[in-house]
Amino acid sequence: MAASSIDLNAAIERIGVRRLGVVVILLCFLMMLADGYDFGTLSLAAPSILKEWSIDPKEMGAVFSITFFGLLVGSLIYGWIGDRFGRRLTIIFGTFNFAIPILLTIWASSVDQLMALRFIGGIGMGGIVPIAYTLVSEYAPRRMRSTVTVITNAGYNLGAALGGVIASVTIPLYGWQSLYVIGAVFSFVMALVLIVWLPESILFLALKRAASPLIAPLARRLLPNETIPADAAFTAADPQEEGDRVSRAGIFRLFDGNRAYATTLLWLLFIADALGFFFLASWLPVVMQGAGVSPSTASLTASLFVFAGLVGGFLVMRFLDRIGPIAFIALPIVGGPVEVLMGVQGLAEPILLVAVAVAGICLAGIHMAVYAIAIRFYPPSIRGSGMSMATVWGRAGGIVAPYVGGWLLSAHMPLQQLMIFAALPCIATALIGIALGMLYRRHFDAPVAAAAAA
Repeated sequence: MAASSIDLNAAIERIGVRRLGVVVILLCFLMMLADGYDFGTLSLAAPSILKEWSIDPKEMGAVFSITFFGLLVGSLIYGWIGDRFGRRLTIIFGTFNFAIPILLTIWASSVDQLMALRFIGGIGMGGIVPIAYTLVSEYAPRRMRSTVTVITNAGYNLGAALGGVIASVTIPLYGWQSLYVIGAVFSFVMALVLIVWLPESILFLALKRAASPLIAPLARRLLPNETIPADAAFTAADPQEEGDRVSRAGIFRLFDGNRAYATTLLWLLFIADALGFFFLASWLPVVMQGAGVSPSTASLTASLFVFAGLVGGFLVMRFLDRIGPIAFIALPIVGGPVEVLMGVQGLAEPILLVAVAVAGICLAGIHMAVYAIAIRFYPPSIRGSGMSMATVWGRAGGIVAPYVGGWLLSAHMPLQQLMIFAALPCIATALIGIALGMLYRRHFDAPVAAAAAA
């Protein structure tokens, strides 16, 4: 008698996100919270480190830069690791990759030591982000992939915001090292929790390790109300995968057929998003002071910007699932003019704060949405590589944007003109979004919809 065959991808499409999927999303959310907290520790500890070590701010600027290079390197190599060795092992390894440097930072006593630790930690911090999005998307049906990606991304933003609250209490009492003690403890606890409870992607196993003894127990957890025969064979048929005319292997598959256009547009989207987002994320308090806002209020606008971004991400996630990538273009269309408005001299402070909140909803919302968009263009076999390579270009934009902003500010450019420059990436983002939306509807959504109908 022939073994019965179970299509795991079809099963996930049928049942939606159930208990096992919720566990995966929760664990990845908490891991991202630790990642976001640890990434934000440097900017929070920087004033105390500058004073204690009596160093020039330019030296601290080099530490910030090397962190971004670490993020870029991590994004570059972790996609390959995730597609070759699995999502679970990659995420656990990545968590230790940033937990150990965070712990060692407690005893750092020089800029060189700090740079080395931030570079190594940055590799882990940057590398596991796209793999986490990949894993949660593979326990969610297509109609919910953008939603679960945004929810997971929210953990990173929440961790970064939580760090500011913790820093305001612990640094005055225990010094800047206290931030790293808390980050190290939480990160190591999360690594152990992931070892015990984080499952491997069942779609990855079905595609890459069909004979693995792990598949059947996972399938029973995934489908607790269904009978799984002992001799069942597991597959993961994906309409995007089946629609590929595969002529190349590995990362080169990102450029097969119509996916070459999608990959190119996604890389451009990540660059444009990073240029717009990281400019404001880096220089918003300075811009606000230039607009006449008091220093104390200007320092709070950074938190307002981040929290408003959570609103933007949650607002757009369901539209991305229902309409596709084109749904997010409302954010740059609104965000660009609002940035220009922020440069108008003489605006009342309440109006400026409202403008900052709206800009946060739009620009930080875009920053959350781009990952949810990219996840939809790649089948499971190359999803880790596709997400990681797109993230690399976002990291590159994150390196460039603060320097360009600093150069424009040092040139004493008028505020109105400065904010017009800041709004240009929104125009590029909208145009790229329109092109991606049309490409998705024509070449990526249609085959999947046809398969679902069949």
